[in-house]
Amino acid sequence: MAIAPRTSRKYRAADAEFAEFRRVRRLEQSWPAPVEHIQQFIVALHWKGLRPGTIKGKLAALSFYAKANGIKDFSGDFRIKKMLEGWSRESGMSQDDRIPISPAVLQHLGELWGSLCRDRYEEALFHAAALMAFFGAMRISELVALGKGDVSRKALQMEDVAVWDGQVRIRLRRSKTDQHGNGSMIILGQCSMVNICPVKAVSEFTRLRGPDSGYFFQHRDGTPLTKYQFWKLTDMALERIGIRNMRFGTHSFRIGAASTAATLGYDADKIKQLGRWSSECYRKYIRQLPNV
Repeated sequence: MAIAPRTSRKYRAADAEFAEFRRVRRLEQSWPAPVEHIQQFIVALHWKGLRPGTIKGKLAALSFYAKANGIKDFSGDFRIKKMLEGWSRESGMSQDDRIPISPAVLQHLGELWGSLCRDRYEEALFHAAALMAFFGAMRISELVALGKGDVSRKALQMEDVAVWDGQVRIRLRRSKTDQHGNGSMIILGQCSMVNICPVKAVSEFTRLRGPDSGYFFQHRDGTPLTKYQFWKLTDMALERIGIRNMRFGTHSFRIGAASTAATLGYDADKIKQLGRWSSECYRKYIRQLPNV
């Protein structure tokens, strides 16, 4: 329970992959795993085309397994570090080139939900989710369910959202950087551009949704809006706008919030507060807004 379920699944898969690699290579399934075994494993991963960052993720799984079982961990050996460093120099640093969602793109999306959704309820659902993602600088995993069977309740629940006194108040239960669930409060105010005002959109969706408990963003039948569903329809809308070939992703809403704030002249402290960043890593989210 000390690690997120998704991380736990990745770690188990990597551990099984290492065990299968040693079985095929007829290497002894001994622990602690010898440095030479780990070296052979990461060389095989490198030749498969995996980037150094991905390989590091698999090494983290081996390290966790060893430490959790009180076994000496050799995954951080000097030789292994230097191998990864060499491959990183060879391939160059991986660049995140996702494009930010801008207020202009949001307006276009707002105009298209009606033609892509089957009824007014679904239109209000996607419109409110998109605006909350942008104005709250939220990760999609904080906003909607990861899948139809997601019962973790980590994404927004009905009781986490309140529309009051011209504001939307959001209780964020936990986030990627808050695994202990200390929580935080996000307050969204009204926007002068009425067609992308998050307070107006969330108020309308709340009225249609009703007070039933469960995921805040859910379909009329009570099933949760999932990450896949949200991005699938957003991707279709972007294609209709004519900017499909640009590299957008679910994180483009969070990137867009930081980039828009910087364009408007927000100082560093305000941008960090907006995205709940505690370090200078907010800088990598600031990019040029798309011209649409």
